Amino acid sequence: MTSIASADARATRGRRRARTGPGGGRWLLLPPALLLVLGMLGPVLVTIVVALRENGPVGAVTQPLQDDLVRNSIGKTLFLAVAVTIATWVCGLLFTLAVGVSRPVVGQILFAILFMTFWISLLVRTYGWVLALQPNGALDAISRALGLTSEGFGLFQTMPGLLAPMIHIMLPYMVLPIYASLRAIDAAQVRAARSLGASEFLVLRRLVLPGLRSGSWAGVLLVFILSLGFYVTPAFLGGPGTQVLAMVIGVQFGRLENIGLTAALGALLLVAVLALYVVADRIFKISEQWERA
Repeated sequence: MTSIASADARATRGRRRARTGPGGGRWLLLPPALLLVLGMLGPVLVTIVVALRENGPVGAVTQPLQDDLVRNSIGKTLFLAVAVTIATWVCGLLFTLAVGVSRPVVGQILFAILFMTFWISLLVRTYGWVLALQPNGALDAISRALGLTSEGFGLFQTMPGLLAPMIHIMLPYMVLPIYASLRAIDAAQVRAARSLGASEFLVLRRLVLPGLRSGSWAGVLLVFILSLGFYVTPAFLGGPGTQVLAMVIGVQFGRLENIGLTAALGALLLVAVLALYVVADRIFKISEQWERA
């Protein structure tokens, strides 16, 4: 039996080498690995090196926090990220449940509508929200036509005015991991619970929602991290009172050419995001959800 198993293993390895060539196809990993190193790790290392060179190890941490504008922007960034994450989680959970309980054709239509956000440029979508929220824009015209207000809502360049556009952009990143958890729920368990007399609310509360916990945490972490460093939508829809950290970095680098402060802010944001992910992964096992998705 052992010799037969060894022969089968050798035959499998031989067929694999025949398909992938003498190098086992490992050379195919070289282009994406090189792209990953040059495109992602390269800029990160340059940012950290410049931050340490311009400010020193201690100054890279303390200097940004001494600026009132930076401290205010950090508070606004955290507030916006938390608000967007909570609202996106509620909307994403309801959307995913609607897809799960609807007929397949309706679910496909809902997903097509959702993923239109990926097919349309982010800049185009942001400009659409600018036209809708600006004074005398589409939203104010509709509100006056319906008699809701005579002066408009005044949401342009305000923190509440950023919520709807950010939720619209972040929603797919929340729905995808939650939907992966929904697909992993055993339909036989749901049928068994119903056959035993469980109500729809009880099945939802005791079976479905606990099964969506890992996907929810994965989506929450992803949306929160993206919201921390999001730039385009706050830059176009925000104003002087809504300057988030990404906008401050853009101004310091593009207009003031303050390379030292820009690199320090970028490095701090990077370290905070990595630390947040490591802690969340240790607690909620989010990396397992990425493997499932």
